[in-house]
Amino acid sequence: MTGSAALQDNEFENCIRDRYADVELVVETDPTVDEIGRVHSQLGKLMSQMPAGAHFALITGYPALIATALVGHAALRDGSTDFWDGFAACLGVDRDPSFEAALTGFAGDMFRAAGLRDIEALRDRDPVWLLELHAGIPAHALGALVDVIEQHVAAGRAPQGTVVLDHLTEPGFGHRRRQLPAEFRALLDHAPDTAVTFLARICAVLVASVAEPETWAASELTAATVDLPPTILATLRDRLARKPFLDGDPDAAALCVARFPELRYDAAEGTLDVVVPPGAEPTTWRAWTGDAPEQVRVGTDEAAVVPVTSALRECVLVNLDNGARRAIPVVLPGDPIVLFAPDGRVMSHHRTLPAGEVVALVPNDADFAGTGRKKIDVTDTRNGPWDGWLLRTLDLAGHRELTVVRDGRRGATRRVRPTESPSIELPEPLPGVTTRDGDPVFGERPLVDLPAHDGDAVKEWRVRVRRVGDLNWLVDYPWAAEDFITSADPFDGVDAPLLGTYEIVVSDSYALDLRRVAVIAEGLDAVNEPAVRLPAADGLAESTTGLTADHGLAVDDAELVFGPTDVERVTQVSVVGDARRSDARESGSLELVVRPPHALVRLERAGVPSAWQTALPEIDLEATDHRRLAVYVPGGVDVSFALLDGDLDIVREWESDGHAGTEFALATRQIVEAARRLVRGTLVAVIEAADGSTDEAPIATVVRDGGAPAPATTSSAPAADELTAAWMLLDTEQAADAESPAPSVDVLTADPTASLVALGDSPVAPRRIPALLIRSGLAEQPFAPSDRASASHPNPYVGCTIAMSAIVDPAASDRDEIQSYLTTRGGDELLRLLATGRMSDPRTGVLDRNVMAVESMGREQVDMLFEHFRLVPGPVLDLDMRTSATIDAFHHRMEWMADPISVEAPRHVNTMLRDVRRSSPEMYDLIAARNEALDGVDTGANPWMLLSMQSMAFAAVARLQANDCLKKGGLTDEGRAMWAALADYFPGMVSADLLTANAVAVRAAALASATKK
Repeated sequence: MTGSAALQDNEFENCIRDRYADVELVVETDPTVDEIGRVHSQLGKLMSQMPAGAHFALITGYPALIATALVGHAALRDGSTDFWDGFAACLGVDRDPSFEAALTGFAGDMFRAAGLRDIEALRDRDPVWLLELHAGIPAHALGALVDVIEQHVAAGRAPQGTVVLDHLTEPGFGHRRRQLPAEFRALLDHAPDTAVTFLARICAVLVASVAEPETWAASELTAATVDLPPTILATLRDRLARKPFLDGDPDAAALCVARFPELRYDAAEGTLDVVVPPGAEPTTWRAWTGDAPEQVRVGTDEAAVVPVTSALRECVLVNLDNGARRAIPVVLPGDPIVLFAPDGRVMSHHRTLPAGEVVALVPNDADFAGTGRKKIDVTDTRNGPWDGWLLRTLDLAGHRELTVVRDGRRGATRRVRPTESPSIELPEPLPGVTTRDGDPVFGERPLVDLPAHDGDAVKEWRVRVRRVGDLNWLVDYPWAAEDFITSADPFDGVDAPLLGTYEIVVSDSYALDLRRVAVIAEGLDAVNEPAVRLPAADGLAESTTGLTADHGLAVDDAELVFGPTDVERVTQVSVVGDARRSDARESGSLELVVRPPHALVRLERAGVPSAWQTALPEIDLEATDHRRLAVYVPGGVDVSFALLDGDLDIVREWESDGHAGTEFALATRQIVEAARRLVRGTLVAVIEAADGSTDEAPIATVVRDGGAPAPATTSSAPAADELTAAWMLLDTEQAADAESPAPSVDVLTADPTASLVALGDSPVAPRRIPALLIRSGLAEQPFAPSDRASASHPNPYVGCTIAMSAIVDPAASDRDEIQSYLTTRGGDELLRLLATGRMSDPRTGVLDRNVMAVESMGREQVDMLFEHFRLVPGPVLDLDMRTSATIDAFHHRMEWMADPISVEAPRHVNTMLRDVRRSSPEMYDLIAARNEALDGVDTGANPWMLLSMQSMAFAAVARLQANDCLKKGGLTDEGRAMWAALADYFPGMVSADLLTANAVAVRAAALASATKK
C-alpha cells in the first residue's frame, strides 16, 4: 500500500501481501486514509484496463489489493449509502453487478489467498460483515459505540473498557449486549483481544479528552500516542471535534476525573478489599461487602479500605450524600473464580491471562480445565479470605485457555496468551504504604520479561513508558527477543530516582497489548515492627514503621511511631538535589499514607450499626442486645478464644464457631453462660500465624451492668432517618424480649415498600430481617412497584420482592432489566413460580426422609457433607441455596424443640391449611409436596421434620392475605408470634419461603386483576 505509482501492478500486490504476513485482520496493518485512497485508485485503473467479464482473472491475480480496497471502503464509509454504490464511487468506475457477484462468491478464497482470516459464518450472512470485521470498527459504527460509552458513564459507571464490557455482557442480562453496535459485537465474538484493546483505548482517549482537554485535544492525537489504527483514530478525532465527549453533562464529565471504588487483593494481609478513593468533599457510603451493610466515612485525603468478608455476587456502595451507586462484580455463580493481576487488582474475564503463573481465588471443591487433556499445575495453595475458599497459584504455561469446573459444570472459558508472550513484573509493594487514593507503592522499578524466541527472524517487542496523564512517551523503544528469557528495564535511559505514577506498555499487536499502571518511589523501603498490630487494652499495640530512602530520594519522617489510637500517618517522599528533573508533571514529591497491618474487632448488637473498630468492645453480661463477636486478623490462619477472670485465670476456651478467611467469630451467648459467676473478665484471642507461631491478644472486656447501650448512630455516620430508626428500635426491643409485643409499628407499615427498602438498607443483620418483617406486620402488607434502584436492591430478598410487583405491572418500564434481575438473583424457580404458580419439584431443598440419615452425625460432619451448597452465592431460590438454608435449620432444630412455642405450632398450622386450600390450589400444592417428602418419617418422634411445611404454611397465609387472595382466615397474633419465633431460629428457610409464597400470591393477584378488567 505504500508503493509508489511507478511500481508495477504485481509489485503493488506483493507489497500488500508482505504486510499481511504476520496478521489476520487488515486493520492490524494500520492502513491510513491516504493509503486506502491509493489502493482504490490502483484498483480502479486495473478495472478500467481489464477486458469485460475478466472478473475471475482480476480476483485471482490481485486478491490482496481487492481485499484491501473492500475493507478500506468498509472502514471509512458513513453507512448512509449502499455499500456497492459507495465502493464503485471510490474506485471511479460504474457499478458492475457481475463483478460484485464474483466478489461475493469468491470472497473466502480471495481472503485466504491474501493470507487473511476468513470467517465463513460472517461471509455467508453477508460479505460486508466480513469486510467490517477486517476494518476493526467501521466509521459508521464508531459513533454508535461512543454513544454507548457516554450512556454508560452518564449512568454512573466507571469509564473503562473492561467495565463497559463487564456490564453489557453480564450473564443473565443478554438484552444489554444489544446496545453495542452489531459491527463491534462481531469483532468481540471473532477477535476478542483486538476488540477489548480498541474499546479500552477509545475509552482512555475519551476520558483524557475531558480530564486533560488541552493536552488531549482532538488535533493533538496521533496513532503513536493513542495506540489506535489510523482509520479508527481519524473517525474518533472527527467525532470529538464535532461533539466533545459528554458535552452538556457536567455531572457525568466529573466522573472522568474521579476515582471509582475497586476490588483489590492484599497479598501481605491475605484480604480482599474494596478500596474507596477520597473525593473533593468528605463522603459517607453505605457498603454491602459481606453481611449487613455498613456506613463508611471517606475523607478528602485518604482512601478507605473495606474488607470483603464473604463470597458474594457483587459489592454495592451507595453514596449517601448524592445517591450515586457503584456496583463491583465479585463472583458469578456459574463461574466461581476471581483472578488477580500482580498488583492485586481483579482481572476482567475479557482480558487474556498470562502464559505463566496467576493467582486464583476459588471454592475448595473447584477444579480446572486447560487445553485438551493437559492438567493445569497448581504450584501453591493457601487459605482464601472467605471460609471454604482457597487461593491457588496456577501455572498456565502450555495452555491456551482456562475454565473452572465445579460439580461437573464448566464456567466461562478464559483465553491465555501464547507461550511466547512478555510479562510486566511488578516488585513487592511496600508493606502498609499506599498513596492517598489507596494505590500500592513500589520501591523498585518494574521489569519486562521478554520470552525466548525460536527461529531466525528477528522478533521485536515495543516497550513504552509515560507518566499517567501525559500524551507523549518518556520511553518508546523496540526490544529484540533473544533465544532465552530476558529481563528488560522499561525505563532504560531514564535516570533514577523514579517518583510518580507511570503507565508501562508492552505490545507487538493490538491483540497482545499489555499495560500496567504503577506508583513508584524508587529507593524507598518500609519495615513495620511488629508486622501485624494486635489489640491491646487501650487500643492497638504500639508499633513503629521505619522508612529509608536512597537514589536521590528523601522522606520527611524516617520513623513513624503509632500509639494505641493511631491507625495511619501521612508523610511525604521527595526527589532532592541533583536528582531533580525538569518535567512538566514532575512535582518532585509524593504524599504517602502509612497504615501498618492491624487487627480489628466487631461486636454485633441489636439496634446498633456493626462496624469494625480498634478499641476493645464491652460485653455486658446483663444486656441482651449483643449476639456475636468477630475478630479480623491479617495473616491469621486460625483463632481460638479464651475467657479470663479478674486474676487472668482461664474460665473457659472455645474454637471459633464462624470463620471467613481471616475473620473469626464467636457467639456471645456462650460467653455470657460461661461468665455467670464473674463480675469482670477479659476475652482473649489465641492467634495462629502462617508460620505456626501463636500470639495472644485481648479482644473484649466482659462486664456486669455496663450501663445503657450506645445509640444507633456514630460520629462517622449521619443520623438515621425515621424508618431506619424505627427498625433499629424494633430490633433492639426484639432482642430484649422476643416474646413481648412489638412496639408501635405504624410508621413501618404506612408505606410498606419504602419500609422494606429501609430495612434492607439498615445495619440490621440479614438473618434478623425475616423476624422483623413478621413482628412488624410488614410480611402481611402488599408491596408496590418502586424505582429502579429498589427493584435491584443489593439484598436479593428485598430486591426480588419489589421486582416481582414490577414485573406483573403492565405499565412497568425496563422489563428486560427487571426480569434479568429476578433470574440472576431469584433464580429460574422464581420465574417459574411467577409464570405458572408451580416449582419444577417442590420436594427438593426441604427437610425430607434423607435428612434422617445424618440425624446422628455431628455438626462438623454434616457441614462437610453439605459444604458444597453454601460456598458459592447463587440465586436465592436455586436448589443449592434452599438446601443450605435447610441444613442451617437442621443444625438449630433442637433449640426450636426446646422452645415451648414449638409444641403449639403444628396445631396452629393445621388450622391455616384449610384457608390456604380454599384460596390457592397452587400454594396448597407447595405445602402438600413438603408433606409428601416426609413419607416414611416418624414425625411424632421427630416433630422438627415438619418445619419446612410449617414455614411454607405461615408464608402462604401472610402473602395471600397481603395480596387480597385469602378467602377466609388470616394471620392471628398467636400465629404471628409463632412465625416470628420460627424466623428467629431459621431465618434462611423463612426468607426463601416468603419469596416463594410471594411469587405465587403476586401471580394470583395479577391474574385476578386482569380478569376484572
